[in-house]
Amino acid sequence: MSGTMLSILISLSLTLFAVALALIYLADEGVRRRLSVAAGGRRSADAPVSSQGLAWLIELGRDMQEKVGWKSAEDLGAIRSQLVRAGIYSERAVEVFAAIRILMALALSVMAGLILIVVGFDNALIGLLAVMFGAAVGLYAPVIFVEVRGRERTYAVRVALPDAMDLMVVSMEAGSTLTQAMQRVGNELKHAHPILSEQFQITLLEMQAGSSRAEALRRLSERAPDDRLRAFITLVIQSDQLGAGLGQTLRVFAEEMRRARLIEAEHKAAELPVKIAVPLVFFIFPCLMGVIFTPVIIRFIRILFQAGAGT
Repeated sequence: MSGTMLSILISLSLTLFAVALALIYLADEGVRRRLSVAAGGRRSADAPVSSQGLAWLIELGRDMQEKVGWKSAEDLGAIRSQLVRAGIYSERAVEVFAAIRILMALALSVMAGLILIVVGFDNALIGLLAVMFGAAVGLYAPVIFVEVRGRERTYAVRVALPDAMDLMVVSMEAGSTLTQAMQRVGNELKHAHPILSEQFQITLLEMQAGSSRAEALRRLSERAPDDRLRAFITLVIQSDQLGAGLGQTLRVFAEEMRRARLIEAEHKAAELPVKIAVPLVFFIFPCLMGVIFTPVIIRFIRILFQAGAGT
């Protein structure tokens, strides 16, 4: 019976964790739908997500922010920046994120306590530490998830940027403006590099909404804080301020990015012997030595036994 209860409690905790991650992911579905409609897509019948379904979660997050002290502009700005870098653009994402952290902390601490009761563990100090550990895991697991997702999206933008620069150079040398080139690149890279395509589409929507090109590009660098993307944005802004042409400048920049990508690939290839040394020494060599020397050892033992039996 205790084993069954333990399995049920573990399943409930994992289900709650999955639901929390799903809520974080669904927080930016509104932006995804708007981008698909702006790109010419059709809104499906089941696409709208009712905001009333998350109203209680938003209210809980707002109350927790007031009680815990997360209402300062710096804290909210830092949390919102992390969520935006992770691709979560909902207006109420900060409140939902705070509510999910509190709910997961409470749920995992309660689950840890119930598991200790079911298994019959009666050490109060260890039980208190287990409950505190569960609360800490529930409180910081969403933060780690958002940070990891933000780093993955930034790296995806870094990988896609050289290809985007090549297409942009071709488009601008064919007579397109920067806005038209970004739109063309966003459409062409929609399947190969969807994250960079999404960022370009958001930037174009901000320009259409009335933001200046420099302001929209600066927000692009905030959503994807990559040094190469910042260099491209600085280049575009300075070219606009000085009135210089972008075609030749972007061609030189694209060549430098291709060269930097080649150098980075060579650097990773040079690191490969060092990285492979540990698995080679501890996993491959012992197996290889076992395969080579095991028949020799067996034959040597047989000869010894035969010599002993003959004497």
